[in-house]
Amino acid sequence: MRHNFEPNEIFDPYFLQSVVQHATYLLKADGSGFYSWHADMRQPTLLAKYNLTYIPWDDALPQRVIRSQSVVVETFPSRPALLAVPTSLHEDICGTLVVADWDPARRFTEHDIAMLESLADLAASASRQTQRLARMTAQFRALHAIDIALTSSLQLERVLNLILEKAVELVGAEHGSLRQLKPETGELILRAHYGDGWTAEKLAYTPRVGEGIAQWVAENRRPYLNPDVRKDPRYVVLFEDMRSSVAVPLLGAHGNEDPVAEQFLGVLLLESSRTAAFDQQDVELLDALAQEAVIAIQNATQHQRLRAMHQELKDEQEKRLAAEQWTVMGQAATSLAHRINNIIGTLPASANEVRRTLTAAKVADEDRKWIDANLSRIERNSGFILKLVDALFRPFKEAGPLRRLDVNQLLNEALGGAELPSVFEVLRDFESDLPKVESNALLVDIFLELIVNAKKAMQSTAVKQLRIQSRSEVRDGSRWVVVVISDTGNGIPPERMANMWEMFQQSKNGLGFGLWWLRTFIVRQGGMIDCTSKQGEGTTFTVRLPAVAER
Repeated sequence: MRHNFEPNEIFDPYFLQSVVQHATYLLKADGSGFYSWHADMRQPTLLAKYNLTYIPWDDALPQRVIRSQSVVVETFPSRPALLAVPTSLHEDICGTLVVADWDPARRFTEHDIAMLESLADLAASASRQTQRLARMTAQFRALHAIDIALTSSLQLERVLNLILEKAVELVGAEHGSLRQLKPETGELILRAHYGDGWTAEKLAYTPRVGEGIAQWVAENRRPYLNPDVRKDPRYVVLFEDMRSSVAVPLLGAHGNEDPVAEQFLGVLLLESSRTAAFDQQDVELLDALAQEAVIAIQNATQHQRLRAMHQELKDEQEKRLAAEQWTVMGQAATSLAHRINNIIGTLPASANEVRRTLTAAKVADEDRKWIDANLSRIERNSGFILKLVDALFRPFKEAGPLRRLDVNQLLNEALGGAELPSVFEVLRDFESDLPKVESNALLVDIFLELIVNAKKAMQSTAVKQLRIQSRSEVRDGSRWVVVVISDTGNGIPPERMANMWEMFQQSKNGLGFGLWWLRTFIVRQGGMIDCTSKQGEGTTFTVRLPAVAER
């Protein structure tokens, strides 16, 4: 359970500005302000204010509201009347909403209090969604960084240290360790560690059978979650100031002899000096990261066995890794898209609720128009985000079973879908009687993506020539279908070529999935893609896919 979010990670400043403006208008007051607070802060922080040339309340007012967790009304002669209500997030007070009226005789009614509490609840609801989205985004990026390391490095120590670092960062822990089982001896060997105070003695410590939390997880093969380890006699004290702990097992497939059983590979353990620092949501996240560690360990072990084997086995390994990465990223993307839809989908309803509330409120026509315009903007932007999410994660949707496909026919379909203007010269050089390939409907999107990229690359060039070739070839004893797509665009800069296949390496107006998605899909099909480019002359992409034998 991460508590150390920055205020701008919990509250959207633009939304808060709208909240304080609505608070001023709806209560017919003269100004308003919103303070953020969490347990790690010394004092509340003013994040938004409206129509205040100075702060008419003392600094202690927000703290009094937070300490009492109740409404505070202050009226004094010759001083502005004040009304302050707390804002709760995850059952904890996370802020204070204050309105001020310059008229000392102003008396706030129960209706005023209820209305201000409703706005505070709306701010809390929006902040909860913002926090969840920030956390999911951090998790998605962490998983992506790990996946890049998995596919680009065979250095197990580096990958395991990255996984542990991301785990500590995402759940707000202070110490962590990742131990791998040594099957010959049953020892849990330290492979990665994080935090201060790791002396040579602590680094050398290896839990014995039946000793410590790591061994308990190894024996029971299920997660461990303890809000106060001082009450657990099994806990081995390495760091005196640690109070709570969470640990998950690293479980992998056991092999052909028992495909249902799970093989225990190690333990991922995190600690914090706070009590009750972790929750079940952290356990679920660590389970996902543990699976990444399992993949890293299994990949390293497999590489040690297969590095002396034929190139064909190496190609098969790359294909499997690509398929695993596609599955992991597809599941993560689908889950993230679902959550974003759930979060953003509530905004139009919230806007309608605010609009309904305003129906009964007395608001000047000019102000009502301003409010309606902003609510419409929220609804419009929400719709745009939902469409963007659908487009962003479209490549990961199920595209049906594998089929025998005619590549020449797919290339013609892709050319039609690209809608090239007449100023583009298209040169087709298709081999007749081309062998078929085995793939699914997404293959036409692969060709369409390459053609559209070529179209964009030639927008500003005088010569706009697109050459598309298809041919078959025999390579290493296997028959392949080769597609070559060349353009006369400006070319790709050398500095971008080095990382062009990585995710989030987007071009202008791109989303960063295109080339990563292309390569991962093609490798998953057992194929390969290469790119050559020269600035000022153009770019050529070459796709190779295994041909299937005629029936």
